[in-house]
Amino acid sequence: MEKAIQFSNNEKSLIWNRFIKPANGTQEEAEHFLEVCENFGLNPLLGDIVFQRYETKRGAKTQFITTRDGLLRVATRQPGYVGPPNANVVKEGDHFEFLPSEGTVRHQFGTKRGKILGAYAIMQHKTHHPVAVFVDFEEYFQANSGRQNSRYGNPNVWDTLPSAMIVKIAETFVLRRQFPLGGLHTQEEIGLDEDMPTEGAGQTPQKQQASEILQPAKEVQQEAEQSEPETLTNEVAIKSFDIKTTSSEKKYGLLMVQSKESEKKFQVLVKDEQLMESLKQVTEGEILELELYEENSFYFLKNYAKTISNQEDEDENAEVSQTGQPSDQPDDPAQESESEQQEPSAQTESGNAYNVFIQNVTIGEKASEKFAKIAGVIDGKNQLILARGNEAVQKAERLEQGADASLILKKENGFLFLVDVVQPAEKAG
Repeated sequence: MEKAIQFSNNEKSLIWNRFIKPANGTQEEAEHFLEVCENFGLNPLLGDIVFQRYETKRGAKTQFITTRDGLLRVATRQPGYVGPPNANVVKEGDHFEFLPSEGTVRHQFGTKRGKILGAYAIMQHKTHHPVAVFVDFEEYFQANSGRQNSRYGNPNVWDTLPSAMIVKIAETFVLRRQFPLGGLHTQEEIGLDEDMPTEGAGQTPQKQQASEILQPAKEVQQEAEQSEPETLTNEVAIKSFDIKTTSSEKKYGLLMVQSKESEKKFQVLVKDEQLMESLKQVTEGEILELELYEENSFYFLKNYAKTISNQEDEDENAEVSQTGQPSDQPDDPAQESESEQQEPSAQTESGNAYNVFIQNVTIGEKASEKFAKIAGVIDGKNQLILARGNEAVQKAERLEQGADASLILKKENGFLFLVDVVQPAEKAG
């Protein structure tokens, strides 16, 4: 590929000192950045593109941020370019028909226009068929809104100019579909303000926000890594769950959650059909423990479990729905004996003793501190037991899958924690 521009040694030195070095970039990352800039004709000294570097749990990551106008400038140099994309925002009340196979749309403004539904863009080509794309507004707004995603709820350009931003997303998509523009990300896609930082970009608040934002799933499914990712755990409150369909007619789940630990909202993508079907029964505000894995800066759901407090709430609701009011004493003697079985078999000063059938023990690490999750059955009900601290984790590691055990458990904030292992219980028969 012939380079569109070439920097002098003085320009390279200036780019290093103003952009790469303040972001703690390496020499190799600098060479990569300069190569991309020269090949695509994007000049960081003129604000065409920004170098960003940030730390994640899996090491440092870099990304090069340009603008819609930057991508358009690259497209003008491509063979086959005949003009900029035709794009517009679609709102409730509009008459709109999307015809991707023909590379066109039919769009007429309604007399009364409601909320934003999305935006389309059409890109012509000298030798290829035209390409038309449509992007869903809600997906991008939830992922990029400053009010919903920033730590202090500060609005950004997605909150103040939503129509303009979703149109730029559609234009960015169609530019990529029609021309080979590489893996460049645009500031519009990741919620950066129009006044992109041009100095020390790796340490700006906008960078920190962008590194935490999850982008929609249409590109994720095309770019996901094949290697086995690291599993993360997070206790979250459910905000919403929707099932979406990609342009290739594949379904995926979009789960909006709020972390109990940091109170930050983020998106989780769901690819497993059984998990999608199960999550339809989850209600807003319900607390779940999620097992997540990260691919290309996106979070995917591996599995989930209901917390102890949720299970107790469900039991209480079931009892109220049957009797009309909560009851401490069952009327039926059979129910009374079952109720007695759910009580702990003994009490100690630090917790209660339970007979637990061990289904599985998972050891993990968070913030350099080990923890264990014990999936078990207590009185016929699936329960999640957590172990924290080296001593408790060591005790959890000695539990055998498929065995019965007598455990001392303590309840805190609706969760069961392992205090001690008394001894394996004798199996009946």
